[in-house]
Amino acid sequence: MEDCASLAKWEERLKGRYPMLRYFTPRSFGVEIEFFGLKYSVSAGDREVIPPYKIMNRTSGGVSLPREFQQRGIVLNGLSPTESPYEAWSFVLDDSIKGAGGAELVSPILSGIKGLAQTYQAINLLREFPEILVNETCGFHVHHGVDPEKFGNRELFQLLRIVAIFESYIYHLLPEERRVADTCRPLEIDLYEWFRRNGSRRQEPLVKSLWYTPENRDDAKTPHQRRLHPTRYHGLNLHSYWYRGTIEFRYYPSVLDQPEELMQWIIFTQFLVEWGAGQRPELDYVSKPNKWLNTLYKIYLGAGMMDHIRFPGGPEGKKVDL
Repeated sequence: MEDCASLAKWEERLKGRYPMLRYFTPRSFGVEIEFFGLKYSVSAGDREVIPPYKIMNRTSGGVSLPREFQQRGIVLNGLSPTESPYEAWSFVLDDSIKGAGGAELVSPILSGIKGLAQTYQAINLLREFPEILVNETCGFHVHHGVDPEKFGNRELFQLLRIVAIFESYIYHLLPEERRVADTCRPLEIDLYEWFRRNGSRRQEPLVKSLWYTPENRDDAKTPHQRRLHPTRYHGLNLHSYWYRGTIEFRYYPSVLDQPEELMQWIIFTQFLVEWGAGQRPELDYVSKPNKWLNTLYKIYLGAGMMDHIRFPGGPEGKKVDL
């Protein structure tokens, strides 16, 4: 398996293999990789971050998990109770996962190709431990950082509109069992009804007032300042925007045996956030697109943005059935 120092070769392969990488930006992101089978012990004074020295999993060759991560150049958080949490990769308790030893590996703040490379390396490291497994309750969650002064209500509404209208396309990217998971439900904000009542020319509604409604699973008894708020369990989690300043996508499963699929999910969801921020790049049409790029073609087509797809031969080129 490649280590972090040799992942420049992986980067070059990825650029040639995945055309969407050309649209990837330095916007910060973070991931949460859910799984079960972590063997650990905790004490009364421990936080939710599991100290690495209390993790007992070993590789098939007998190397302990903390040592294997250290040798591969992935720094783990929780070695000292005085450490600030999540400044490095952290193993965190997660009781929402079915299976003994449910946990998640949470990244520090990452960005760019180097962030993708670290994530790729961490996923492959988890695969080194035979007891670490995934099932339909395990998700791969991506947080994209946003500046509230630059990504305000208008940008939130644009992102919400894109996802709400084309969410079915996103679910077609997922395994069937993931489409019915309670932790990544479809949005329950009816924008079609809002537009029917108010018309498209009216100023964008306050997204926060749309999000925290009973229709979207809001519970008046639960303070909005709580991380575990009922509205967070949608595939698109905007509660995270007001709680921690990120846009979270919770749709995708934790497919540890398909790490490059997870890389593509990071790139794809960042593309949607950038679109919300006003960036709508022209897409070059390729005859055999992967499922990610093909989904963007369909979204562009549905959004009336055919002029943003460059077909072979220019504007008068051959029309292609998307």
